[in-house]
Amino acid sequence: MERVNLAANLRDGQGKTGARRLRKSGQVPAVVYGHGRESQAVAVEGKALKATLHTHAGLNVLIDLGIQGNDGADKQLVMVKDLQRDLFTHDIIHVDFHVISLEETLEAHVPVILLGTPKGVVDGGVLEQHLREVLVECLPTQIPEHIEVDVTGLTIGHTIHAGELAIPDRVTLLTPTGAVVATVLTPRVEEVPAVPAAAEAVPAEVAEGEAAETPAAAPAKEPESEEK
Repeated sequence: MERVNLAANLRDGQGKTGARRLRKSGQVPAVVYGHGRESQAVAVEGKALKATLHTHAGLNVLIDLGIQGNDGADKQLVMVKDLQRDLFTHDIIHVDFHVISLEETLEAHVPVILLGTPKGVVDGGVLEQHLREVLVECLPTQIPEHIEVDVTGLTIGHTIHAGELAIPDRVTLLTPTGAVVATVLTPRVEEVPAVPAAAEAVPAEVAEGEAAETPAAAPAKEPESEEK
């Protein structure tokens, strides 16, 4: 598990105005809490935070957070508990750091990576991945970067469940074992609506014959004049 350093500063201005001012200066508002510590408002440099979260460990990276304040530096081992992104730019606008201990287990979400092309896909099926991460419990230093699963033997109509994943030693799977990780579905066949049968054309000769057999209408009689 990767471990990196990140600097933070105590912040006084809280609320929307203070947070907006920080973001304009390239910083990200954050809070630090957990492990018997009172919640503390800090700010971290946006580019440094982005680089920290772009390691192979992703959001599970261990961070030595150096908090600069009036009483000097305060260093805490933390992990990202939650983060918020801008709806349009996807930039990080707030982050929660949770203080941890290397001697206590914790819960973490670990990405699931599918390897290979399933036999069912070669036969025309469609691969669907239902779970892209699983929940595990372990010590912070034992969190897997990801869990790989070979799907080459997966045929149409068959699935891989969470209980079939190769979970490392000293790591406990918390995701239900029956949860579907991936499956190969039968390809969908679009139904073509049936075209109604066209009315049978009547031959011209028959039409003429029918017309000839139709009796002509009798001429209307003129009204007889009344003699007075």
